[in-house]
Amino acid sequence: MPYDRLRRRLTESGSPTVTTLPDGSVDHFCTVAEDDAESPETRDAFGREILGDRSSFSFAVEATEPGGQAVNAAKQLHALGGSVTCYGHLDAPVFESLPFDTVSMGAPAVVYVFGFSDRDVMFVEAADVAEWTLAEVRRVADLPDVFGGDAVCCSNWDSVAGLESAFHRLSDADVPRIPFVFDPGDIVGCEPDEIGALLDAMAALQDAFDVVYSANRQEVRATAAPLSGPFDHDLARLAAIRAETGITAAVMHARDEAAAVTSDDRLRVSNYSVERPVRHTGGGDRFTGGLGHALACGWDWDVALACGNACAVSYVESGSTGGPNEIAAFLEERPPVDS
Repeated sequence: MPYDRLRRRLTESGSPTVTTLPDGSVDHFCTVAEDDAESPETRDAFGREILGDRSSFSFAVEATEPGGQAVNAAKQLHALGGSVTCYGHLDAPVFESLPFDTVSMGAPAVVYVFGFSDRDVMFVEAADVAEWTLAEVRRVADLPDVFGGDAVCCSNWDSVAGLESAFHRLSDADVPRIPFVFDPGDIVGCEPDEIGALLDAMAALQDAFDVVYSANRQEVRATAAPLSGPFDHDLARLAAIRAETGITAAVMHARDEAAAVTSDDRLRVSNYSVERPVRHTGGGDRFTGGLGHALACGWDWDVALACGNACAVSYVESGSTGGPNEIAAFLEERPPVDS
């Protein structure tokens, strides 16, 4: 069982060196505040309120935290014992509390997260990032320092302009071949030519790195939509993405399972269920951090998927980022799942 092996691995994982990039956000966690009526509990209920007769809503900010996909993944990597540096858009006081190394490349986005029992809703004031380029990276660090560790975790293709060009330029960079875990962010709704550009950029990046494309179920289906189908299941979609790009692996993370297609295997690892989630937003980023840590340590693929699952579910259930002891205790308390 991969979760049994994961518990053993967590006690001996060491401290791999991992870079995360390129975003950052100031996250305000909010609730809809109603004095004379019950607050909506679900996204659907909130949507009905918005489409109804009301024209204004009050809300309360319950907490403000440093966020963004790169920052959240770095939190998980650090918690697992990794030596992490986050290169992001971190020009705000809230990022000063982070317990790992950071290098700021500009102003962060501002995000208002409204938590509901089923899923969260986010309203984003995007950062003014004209384009993320390798020239900007070289302004703050040497490329071997950024890309010369044990793994890279990169996120947010959909909102950070310039990643396409940067991936192509990195294809002939003089850097070691290491895992490059890439979560595109919310690409659902992108046009076919935009998805094509993403696939082409990953294919180019594979020339320099072992690219691992990691997306949720909806994003995987959006990525595979322009490719030759039809597809009977999501493993077939992952296989098509990998075949189109030649990347090392295509991974899907979902509430019920994680799945991967590599050059010689197709794997599924069932996930633990959460009855009373504390946080929805950020769970996928903890999966990225757990997966990146496992690959940086050279763990088997099924254990790597289990690590991503456990980190994500532990965070969603508790609202806090678990380290090796917390993740091991979380697994010890749960009945076995079929994998």
